[in-house]
Amino acid sequence: MENTQEHFCSEEYIAHKIYSTLARNPLLPRSYRDIFKKTSREEYEHYLFWKQHSKNCVVKNLWIKTLLYNVLALLFGVTFVLKLLERSESKAISEYSNIGESARIPLSDLKTIIEEELIHENTFMSSISESRVKYLGSIALGISDALVELTGIYAGSLGAFANPLVSGLTGLLAGLSASISMTIASYMQAKSSHLEKPQIAALFTGLAYVTVTLLLSLPYFLLTSLLGAFTSMILIAVAISIYMAIYTAVLGEKSFKREIIETTGLLLGVSALLYIIGRLLGFHLAL
Repeated sequence: MENTQEHFCSEEYIAHKIYSTLARNPLLPRSYRDIFKKTSREEYEHYLFWKQHSKNCVVKNLWIKTLLYNVLALLFGVTFVLKLLERSESKAISEYSNIGESARIPLSDLKTIIEEELIHENTFMSSISESRVKYLGSIALGISDALVELTGIYAGSLGAFANPLVSGLTGLLAGLSASISMTIASYMQAKSSHLEKPQIAALFTGLAYVTVTLLLSLPYFLLTSLLGAFTSMILIAVAISIYMAIYTAVLGEKSFKREIIETTGLLLGVSALLYIIGRLLGFHLAL
């Protein structure tokens, strides 16, 4: 049981340091930092509590974990990080509840800690709301549609064209044109769904589409090899799809592995199919 208490002690100290570093992050809104600051103090009190009941409280790789969470906050946003921390809070509550009287710890003190952990979990998601999360569906719509359409265009052009600049311009113009169409479609969909601000949903969809379009077309303007540009484009597309898979998996509390396999599998499958079609068209035109 001592090892369990030492584990609780180290985990609470790690949580304290993570919240503390997030509270000092100047890139996060002040209201968010105030929440992290308060939570950090309470986690430190939990650490002191478990330290009293532990012979040896050792914390390993602390700087790596704190740095990781700050990087994740910048890449994925505060809500993403809170979802990860919420998982830790839920796990801690379950473990504390199961420890019972076998650890010879006053149940009143343990109950207080559990209640505070529950408050953390509820406070996080009720007090922090990001636009990117509110309009996640619109962003995902723009990204997924752009990924499938543009990787298909570039895969087809690999078999039909020989010049990377021509292929890049084809994809860029198609993507920018499609982004306008998708923005209008997103606005109409959001309006029919009675979303509070359909114009914001449409804006997020359009920006997501244009961003993906620019990223995927970039290799074709930087590289002279069509195959090299296509390979780089596929790697960028896979990286974007993995990013979105991880993001939606955490927010939707789904499996990382399943989301990544589904999104990347669909992406590569469509690319392979349209590459074959492009090769057939190119062969037919050559005749």
